[in-house]
Amino acid sequence: MKYCVDAWLVSLEYELPTDPSIANPGSPTILGCNHLVCRKCDAVVRHADHRSVPSMYPPVGELQALYDSPHPEQSPLLDSRPLHDDSRAYFCRCDWAAVELSGAKLVAHLDQQEWACAGHAPAAKPPKPPAVAAMAAAQATLTAQAEAQTAELRKRHVDVEGAKIRFQYAVNVNPAFATASELRDCLLASYPDAAYFGGPVVGKNRDDTAPAWGWAAELVGMRSDWWPALGIALQHAVKDGGDLARVAFATLLANYRDTFALLPWTAPIAQAESFEVRAPGSGTGWGMPDCRIESIVRDQQASYAEIRGATEQFLYQYGRNGANLKGPFTSEADLRALLARSAHAGQFPYGTRGPWSWVGPALIVGDAWLRPALVHTLSTIDAGDEPMVLALLDWFSEERDLWQLVALLDGWDARHPAWWDQPAETKPAGWQRTIRSSHWPEVSTLGDVVLEATRRAKLQLATPPIVDLPVLYGPGIS
Repeated sequence: MKYCVDAWLVSLEYELPTDPSIANPGSPTILGCNHLVCRKCDAVVRHADHRSVPSMYPPVGELQALYDSPHPEQSPLLDSRPLHDDSRAYFCRCDWAAVELSGAKLVAHLDQQEWACAGHAPAAKPPKPPAVAAMAAAQATLTAQAEAQTAELRKRHVDVEGAKIRFQYAVNVNPAFATASELRDCLLASYPDAAYFGGPVVGKNRDDTAPAWGWAAELVGMRSDWWPALGIALQHAVKDGGDLARVAFATLLANYRDTFALLPWTAPIAQAESFEVRAPGSGTGWGMPDCRIESIVRDQQASYAEIRGATEQFLYQYGRNGANLKGPFTSEADLRALLARSAHAGQFPYGTRGPWSWVGPALIVGDAWLRPALVHTLSTIDAGDEPMVLALLDWFSEERDLWQLVALLDGWDARHPAWWDQPAETKPAGWQRTIRSSHWPEVSTLGDVVLEATRRAKLQLATPPIVDLPVLYGPGIS
């Protein structure tokens, strides 16, 4: 691994290499660094050519949309006046900077950005395809788990007629589905304005756009039981949907880390096909610089192998007063300890996450012990520990497999804890803000939060995954 001796931000007058292995050798050479990472938000720094930034102080609430945009150069947040034809704007999820006209700036001399060269390694060789038996076992095991894991709970639940999973995602894009085939159809219907935007992009409001399949990443986070159905639906959409679907697929994988969960179904696509399409950018850094599907999946697999089964968790800004937390992560006791520390710290990193938002990404890549340990830990939570209870009620807003906590929710409803009638805006001492679920409609007390979480959990129970499509890509399939 090589690092830039001097990491530079450069205008278009200087070279910004596309080869990820090239590092700046030092003075007198001025060569842009193509692998900068922010130490605050952990994001790979992106850039937009022929653009500048209108001020030193970014609108933090809007930076997320800029960062996630497949076409940041079209954002009204950036300055596109003709005088910036040779300028280049750089941005992460929490800050921005620009190099104007024919200039260059040393990263070390920036006023407020905590950016640094993250190293330059030769492009990795494509990983060898996994053994046929291993891939077959992975697909079969995950599918069987999805079919079995909710069976006992659903036996005790009355079906909701016509129940579907629904997302209010974007203008004219509101997916609703109950089967894998309906999910495939929703994917293919998710870019009604592609001609206007010049690709599989949707309008979120008057000014912002988002990747057309971004709602599929939300599904990954909310419903682990639907991973096989989504993986198979993606295979069919990519096979049947032409280049628009393939660009949407590449963009989904390049911009959402939760798509790690879909590798048993997405990796076989990259191994079997050689599509010419590219994602317009990569919010994760995967696939750079060409952003082809096989490059993105290659880097996903390498990242997954690196972090899978980590024995320690590093939680950025989840400690008291925004400090970092770190601790061992190999058992239910370790999990319970980190949950307690982050709950009592009461931080809401980036203003959009909650004290336990770190749990979601951990579930995506965690070992087999983690999910049952989490369910047991939450199901046996001390109802008298206010920070722990409030952290859990806040985490309900993310709706991650709420169906697994129906017994806990029903128990609280049957026998109200002491905090049941407290205002939903209740905030433990030292907490940064109130719980996100207090903003759910018609919620005024903590008991209301429980009742609304119960309603949403039982809707999840009413929408089990129905896999009515065959696997297209996998061992022995072409």
